[in-house]
Amino acid sequence: MKHNKVLTALCVPILAVALASCGDSLSLGDEDIEITFWHTFSYEEQLQKIIDAFEEEYPNIHVTEVKQTGSYDDLETMILNGFPADDYPNMALCYPDHVADYLTTGNVIQMDDYMEDKTYGWTKAEREDMLENLIATGQNLQVEGTWCLPFAASTEALFYNSDVLIGLDLSNIDPEINDGDALSVSYMDSLTWEELFEHLIPALNKYMETEDPYLINDDNSTTYHGVLGYDSDANLFITLAEQYGYDYTSINYQTGIGSIDFDNDDMKDLMRIFNANATNEATGFEGIITQGTTGNYTNYSFVEQGCLMSVGSTGGVKYQLGGSNGFTTYVTSIPQAEGCEEKSICQGPSIVFLRQKDDVNGDEALASWLFYKFLTNTENTTYWALETGYMPIRTSAYESDDWLGESSYSGKSGDELTYAQVYSFYADVADTLFTSPVFQGSSAARTQAGSVMTQCLLSTDIEKDIDSIFEVAVNEAKLSLPSSGI
Repeated sequence: MKHNKVLTALCVPILAVALASCGDSLSLGDEDIEITFWHTFSYEEQLQKIIDAFEEEYPNIHVTEVKQTGSYDDLETMILNGFPADDYPNMALCYPDHVADYLTTGNVIQMDDYMEDKTYGWTKAEREDMLENLIATGQNLQVEGTWCLPFAASTEALFYNSDVLIGLDLSNIDPEINDGDALSVSYMDSLTWEELFEHLIPALNKYMETEDPYLINDDNSTTYHGVLGYDSDANLFITLAEQYGYDYTSINYQTGIGSIDFDNDDMKDLMRIFNANATNEATGFEGIITQGTTGNYTNYSFVEQGCLMSVGSTGGVKYQLGGSNGFTTYVTSIPQAEGCEEKSICQGPSIVFLRQKDDVNGDEALASWLFYKFLTNTENTTYWALETGYMPIRTSAYESDDWLGESSYSGKSGDELTYAQVYSFYADVADTLFTSPVFQGSSAARTQAGSVMTQCLLSTDIEKDIDSIFEVAVNEAKLSLPSSGI
């Protein structure tokens, strides 16, 4: 693992409602206030524990958590359908793409006034304690302001089979790998796409051909075999664009309309490189497999020892554990672009605050903010992260005794060590997180970016196919853009 490097507003009336004008102070009445929080988590017991503690501190505020069935997208559909009938919650889990759609209804509360309020807002120290990259996830939308706030944050990590890779000597095949030494933890920590494609994948393929055809499990328990599995084709494409500084999407903030920018020569050249490394005909040992190319999450191949490395969400660590399959999973950052600033995608659901039409005095809106503020204080963000595997959203959480104890490697092995490495990794990766612009149609852009990644990896004639792949994807994404601006 790399060393830890823990990171030591305005009013916009368009399309949304804020409780107070800038400069006014918020106030809370004495009557009982009922608020609801819709989510899709399976961690209802942990959430209720926090709610109980909150209601002890604020006895006139009562929080009802409701677990809705289905996916995050299903939750978005339920809320959008509920707006005309006034059947929607005060607070809801969301992704920024969902909020971009909610903004067009006028029901989203801009949170800057609450964050900055002299009585109920964050203190200067509390505000600075929040991980800024996570706050930015709710600010990179088609209208300026803060429209959702972080809660269950995650990113992607590289999970790898340490029993096979650490100590593997490939110097007789490629003396440039790790300066002629056997593979090591520090080598894996600094892996770039260039190193992966120019050295490691070719060397492993050669090793499979000439020395050890059973480097990976070949007993038919998994259909797909490869060096690297990537669980999200869309995340891979978007992350590559960010790492290399190539165009993906953008927003015209005067109109609020997004732009689909990824049909460019730079991204096409990257896709050619990935296509060239997808399959080795001699071994059938693929350089990279994805959910799109296999039809399933690649962590399944990884835990069955069908591939050596797997990139997946840190919120899904339990799906990357090798312990029950007889090997140890190590954790580090995803491959990076050589010579460029480190970048890792920021994901995990946030919380959006929705104005109720009968909340004339704004008591429910303020109570919702107070619950969020309590839900994400240092103690609770640490508790939530340790219970669920998500990352804490406050710097102070990484300095707490509970977190330091769980992230220590001392005395740990197997799956317990893997979890400790993820906890330690969170502190390391926090200042590399990025978000893409969010607007009406950005969800479609993401879907089409994933389609481009999949098709380019599968293409048997990339030069013949690549222009059409990009053109069709961009045209499909543009169909979701609004015809007029804000």
